[in-house]
Amino acid sequence: MSAKLLPFRSAAALSCDRLKRAETQRDAMHTHAQVSGFWLDRLIATGDPEDTVSMLHRQQSWLAMMQDRLAGG
Repeated sequence: MSAKLLPFRSAAALSCDRLKRAETQRDAMHTHAQVSGFWLDRLIATGDPEDTVSMLHRQQSWLAMMQDRLAGG
């Protein structure tokens, strides 16, 4: 019975993977922030009978905070 060997990944390759993943996360957060900002503007312009603006504003604030965290590393 022989042991299955796992491929070795260098630290540089792991670092590159982390950078790609972080860039993807930043892009996703940016897209979500833009979409929620668009809908927030539309709701404010047309009126908000169910307080959706408040909920959407909180979500947009959270997304902005997460963008800042991702940008900071």
